Amino acid sequence: MNIGVEPATTTTIEELLRIERECFTAEAYTREYILRLLKSPNAITFLARIDSDVGGFVMGLVEGRGTVKIGHVVTIDVAVKHRRKGIGIALLKKIECAFLKTNVRAVYLEVRADNQAARELYLKQGYKETKQLENYYSHGVNALRLVKDLKHESGAS
Repeated sequence: MNIGVEPATTTTIEELLRIERECFTAEAYTREYILRLLKSPNAITFLARIDSDVGGFVMGLVEGRGTVKIGHVVTIDVAVKHRRKGIGIALLKKIECAFLKTNVRAVYLEVRADNQAARELYLKQGYKETKQLENYYSHGVNALRLVKDLKHESGAS
């Protein structure tokens, strides 16, 4: 198995949309929103290929107020058949590295409070749970905001 991470582009929209719908079903982002992110100058997007198959992707935004830049991991999706292969971590490390290259020193994301597997992955990667977001997802499901300080990170790839 060969995992490669590369920039996501509008030419891969169908694969990204398929994985997004598989991962998030009713809460999946729309085609229009994903295309907007792919085209945004403030977005950073990568996909993971397993051999020739798109197995997952990550999309983030560089947000800022004045000279302070913050990274926001908007979504990180891994196709069910490719989970537990290190793809999520590879995508997360890649976007963190890209954030660092744009002078982002901290990154945040939201995760479903009931998604224990994702929470554990983020905690192992140095994220800290900082805030509960009430009724963030449909059906009243709460989210947790997680934050990671990148300024002391080294060797992100």
